[in-house]
Amino acid sequence: MAESTTLTAEGFVEKSLNHFMSDITDKVFLMIQNDHSLMQEYLDLVRVRDGKRLNAYIGKLIKEKFRLDDVMESGQPAKSTLIKETYTKHCLKRGLGAG
Repeated sequence: MAESTTLTAEGFVEKSLNHFMSDITDKVFLMIQNDHSLMQEYLDLVRVRDGKRLNAYIGKLIKEKFRLDDVMESGQPAKSTLIKETYTKHCLKRGLGAG
């Protein structure tokens, strides 16, 4: 197998993970809406909290749990119907090398 002279394995993994993580918020909300028990728990939370604020808070927690940085607003509609407006795309935090 020929090795790339311009991209290291580490660079490739970082690029792949950034691609995966860029719309992680939408992916999590899709998972919630497609899982009956998670959706029921989400709806229970929406009943006691403002849905827009809840979604923003969930997005913030996702960012913190995965240790991500904001990149930009998605600029395209979310695939999840639980997200009514835009969501923020993310990337891996810089300087978090293996350790």
